[in-house]
Amino acid sequence: MNEVAGLALISRASDPPSRRVRLASVAVIAALTIGVFWPTVHNEFLPLGFDDSLITDTEAIRGLDWVHMRAMATEFVPAHYVPLTLLSLALDYHWWALDPLGYHLTNVLLHALTAVLVYGFLSRLFRSAAAPLVAALIFALHPVQMEAVTVAIQRKTVLSGALFFVALIGYQRWCESHQRRWYVAALVAFAAAALAKPSVVTLPFVFMLYDYAFVDGRVRLADKLPFIALSVPIMLAAVAAHAQIDALHAPHGGTWLAHLLMVSRVTLEYVTAMVVPLNLSPIYYYPREMAHAPLNFVALAVIACACGAVVWHRRRCPWVFFGLAWFIVVLAPESNLVPLAQLRADRFLYLPVLTVAIAVAVLVERLSARVFVMGSYGLIAVLAILTYTSAGVWHDDVRAWRRVVERHPWCGTAVHMLGVAYADAEQPTQAFAAWTEAVRLNPDLADPHLYLARWYVTRGEPEVAGLEVDRYLALAPGNPDGLALRVQLGQGTGP
Repeated sequence: MNEVAGLALISRASDPPSRRVRLASVAVIAALTIGVFWPTVHNEFLPLGFDDSLITDTEAIRGLDWVHMRAMATEFVPAHYVPLTLLSLALDYHWWALDPLGYHLTNVLLHALTAVLVYGFLSRLFRSAAAPLVAALIFALHPVQMEAVTVAIQRKTVLSGALFFVALIGYQRWCESHQRRWYVAALVAFAAAALAKPSVVTLPFVFMLYDYAFVDGRVRLADKLPFIALSVPIMLAAVAAHAQIDALHAPHGGTWLAHLLMVSRVTLEYVTAMVVPLNLSPIYYYPREMAHAPLNFVALAVIACACGAVVWHRRRCPWVFFGLAWFIVVLAPESNLVPLAQLRADRFLYLPVLTVAIAVAVLVERLSARVFVMGSYGLIAVLAILTYTSAGVWHDDVRAWRRVVERHPWCGTAVHMLGVAYADAEQPTQAFAAWTEAVRLNPDLADPHLYLARWYVTRGEPEVAGLEVDRYLALAPGNPDGLALRVQLGQGTGP
C-alpha cells in the first residue's frame, strides 16, 4: 500500500467522536474564540495604512438596491475585486451605518465559524477527539490572527477563510461518498470564496494535496478542472484591479536576486512567528540595504534544504509533508513571489497557521499521554492570553502606529506615520515631535517636511514653514501639494 495514502486510514482506524463530543467541541471552540477576540469589538476603524477608509469612503456599500449591487459586482475597490466582501460590508452598513462595533462583531463571528469548520475538516482525519480540537483552538486563538480579525476591511480574509473550509469539507465529503451534491457544494463555495478574496485560488491545489495525502496517494486533475476554470477569470480580475491603480510592484531590493533573498527571510520569519508569536507588529519594515544580509542567504539555504528533505522523505513522514505543502500552497498568492505592496503581514498567515496547529495535533494523536495533552491545552491558554492582550494594540491608529515604531524605532517612515496618526487624533504637539524625529532618522524622507510646513503655518510661522516647503520640494520636485503651499505662503511657484 502507498504509505502516503495510508494517512487516509487515520479516519477509519476507530469510530469517530460521538455526536455529543463533537457538539461539545464546537461549543468550546466558538465560545473561546468569541471570548478571546471580544475586546476587538470596541476597536475603531483603522484608516491610516490599514485601508479601513475603504469602508468609510466606498459609495458602493451604502445601499442594497440595484444600483449599489451593480457597483459592487462591476467596480474595483482599489487593487481588489471582492464583490462578495463588499456585499457583506453593505449588510453591516445597513444595520450599523458607520459604527465600527458591528463590523468588528461580524469579523469575530466569521472567525469563530472558520475555527469550527477547521474542526469539522480535521475531525475526519484524526481518530482521537482531542487532536482536532487542539488544532482548531490553535488556529482560532493564535496571535497572528489578530490583524485579520480586528481590521474591519480584512472582512475579505475571514469571509474567504470560512468559505475556503466550506469548499474543503465539501470536497472531503465528495471523496468519501462520491455524491454529486458535495462536489457542487464545493464548487459553489470555492466560487464564493474567490469573490470574497482572490488569494484562495490555490484551493484546487489543496484538493490535489488532499488526494495525495488522504485518498489514494495519487494526484487527480480531471475533477479539478472546473475549479481551475473558475480560478482563471478571478485571477485576471485581480491583476486588472492591481494594474488600474499601478499597484504592480518592482522586486523588493531592486533586483530579483535581492527579492528572492528577502522573501526567503520573510518566510523564515513567518515560521518563527507561528512557533514563537512574539514581537509581532501591525506593519513590518525592512531597510533596502538588508536585501543581501547574510541571514537572508542562510534563510534561502535552510528553506531549500528543509523542503528537499521533506519531499524526499514524504512517504516516511507524510504528516510533515502535508503540513509543509499546506503552508506553501495557501501562502503562495501572498508570499511575495510576485511583488506586493507589503513584504510581510500577519494577515497573510490566516490560513497557513494551520500548519503549526496540525503539527501539535499530530503530536497529541501520536503521544496521547495525559501530560502531553494537558500541555497542549496549556499552550492554547498561553496563545489565548497573548491574543487577548494584543487587542488594545489595534484599538486606533495611534496605538497601532506606536507599536509599529516600538518594533521599528530606526524607521523614519513608521515614525512619520505615527505623526500623521497623532495629527488625525488632534494631538499636534506629539505629531510635531514625531515628524521632527522622522526627519532626523531619514533626512531624505520628503513627507515629514510637508507636514512640518503645514504645522508651522497653523502656528503662524510662515518663514519656517517656507523653509520646510523648500526642503520638501527639493526631495519631491514638482509635487502639487508642495507647490500649492509655497504659493499660499506668497513665495511664488519657484523653479
